[in-house]
Amino acid sequence: MLNDVPQRKCIVGYFTGVTQHKPLGINVTVLPEIGEMFEIPAITEKGSVTILFIMAVPDKELDTFKTIKDSSSFTKQMKKTVEEFFRDIHERLNAQEFSLIDDRAFLQVAIKPEIRLPYMSFNDKLVIGCGDSVFLHDPITGQGSNLSSYCAEQLYETLVDSKHDKWDEKIGLSYWNRIKTYVAEVTQWTNAMSQPLPQHVVNTLLEGVTNQEQANAVAEWFAYPPSAHKAFFQKSKT
Repeated sequence: MLNDVPQRKCIVGYFTGVTQHKPLGINVTVLPEIGEMFEIPAITEKGSVTILFIMAVPDKELDTFKTIKDSSSFTKQMKKTVEEFFRDIHERLNAQEFSLIDDRAFLQVAIKPEIRLPYMSFNDKLVIGCGDSVFLHDPITGQGSNLSSYCAEQLYETLVDSKHDKWDEKIGLSYWNRIKTYVAEVTQWTNAMSQPLPQHVVNTLLEGVTNQEQANAVAEWFAYPPSAHKAFFQKSKT
């Protein structure tokens, strides 16, 4: 099932003035019941920068950007929020150099997840969709482009297999049958990540702190979501 209201406020900006985390990679801080911070290294036309991406539970402590409309206020609020909630990042922050890379380098949005049937007939023509137009997820698991790529690949395979068939809804149904299990697993996992985590998942994450093999398995969740679905929902097999 999908959430019928946004589960997170997405608050993101591209910043200079942050010494990047070592080893270089995506660094995630989870604050139970109030939200998450994703610290992401990036290369732009202005050089190496740091993306600070807060996913705030609506109306909780991290949801403090509601009235902010301009880049200056956004930068001030991000600095204040990092100082209060994310001390590791704050210790790597240069107060004099910390700023957005330009006045448009920030975004606030709340996403309501929605899954639609990815095919329909319009004026007696079959229309097939991939990506966010048909499968819209909360970005907490970073699966938007992954799912789009997977579905595009499966659509390609469907078209190859159906190249001699009539272009009608049977092709759309064939495509949907190829992808619906994968779509369901990604959706269920993503929704679970936006809720309080099951205790066995918490234990798995804690084990990964000292067990590199377990940490690698957790990282694999994001590359291969069925492994995450198994870890969350097939407890007896994990």
